[in-house]
Amino acid sequence: MTKKRVLFIGIGFYDYEDAIVKEFKKQNYEVDYFSETPPNTLLYRFYSRLKKQEKIEAIKAKHSSWIVENSNKNYDLIFIIKGECFAKSAIQLLKNLNSNAKFVLYLWDSVRRIKDIEDKLHLFDKVYSFDRLDCTNNDKFTFNPLFFRNEYLNQKDDYVQNNDIYHLGWYHSDRLILIKKIAEYCGKNNLKFQFILFTGYFSYFIQSILGGQLKNNKRFLIFKPISAATNFANILNSKVVLDIAHPFQTGLTMRTIELVGAQRKIITTNQDIKAYDFYNPNNIFIIDRNDPVLEKSFFQSEYIPVPSEIRSSYSIEHWLKRMIE
Repeated sequence: MTKKRVLFIGIGFYDYEDAIVKEFKKQNYEVDYFSETPPNTLLYRFYSRLKKQEKIEAIKAKHSSWIVENSNKNYDLIFIIKGECFAKSAIQLLKNLNSNAKFVLYLWDSVRRIKDIEDKLHLFDKVYSFDRLDCTNNDKFTFNPLFFRNEYLNQKDDYVQNNDIYHLGWYHSDRLILIKKIAEYCGKNNLKFQFILFTGYFSYFIQSILGGQLKNNKRFLIFKPISAATNFANILNSKVVLDIAHPFQTGLTMRTIELVGAQRKIITTNQDIKAYDFYNPNNIFIIDRNDPVLEKSFFQSEYIPVPSEIRSSYSIEHWLKRMIE
């Protein structure tokens, strides 16, 4: 069988995109991969800190042009995730160079958080989004929630659950505030917890000087991302996983979908989870981010497995097939 060719332009999101490349190859594609995000050079960081938007856009445009120049031609599929940093002019140039290719955009963020994306949508044959409400509000979008990787589907669940509750995430918005409140609850109720927030040294240094949220909270922080394998092991070592969605996002996080694969309970701030086919109040506990109240009985009841056909539909294999077939 002749292999198809795909140009995959991602966002450089940890090793998730390595998994997508592997899945493309598994589904008989030759893959050229680039990250739309410009290299994190000293100059780029400098302009970002100073919010020099014109300079930032110029760097993005130059990087987009570099991707086009260094990609091959005659692709069957152009697959772009998010598309915020990839210049509109570069997309148009790709269309001119690949007139027979199908152009697919996957929005891995809520529309209101992706700058200028509305001006690029018409350049794509299909637009998919992880955000159910965005799809409800835009008839050009097709809903396709995030995925879990194959190792979650094929796991041997013989782990001792040393943690009652676990959380891993970026430091943003009110995450640290919620984590401290829930850590206090765990301490009072003899629940073992492991909460990890990733942030940069620079942010920590500045906030330590200025008295920001991060000051005196180093016990929750790491400064280098942990590997996917370590995170996977931590999830399996835990009975419940805490998910704190960004306040401006309604789509389910990657962590939430991974827990469907890992068959672990979840405590989440995302009210929209009730609309999904795997929702079961025995397995999923929703909290108010402004007043998080937990129930110890949730930690004590056993997980009820999600039907296998529903669970497997959230695998990376089915996630990708829905967009390329």
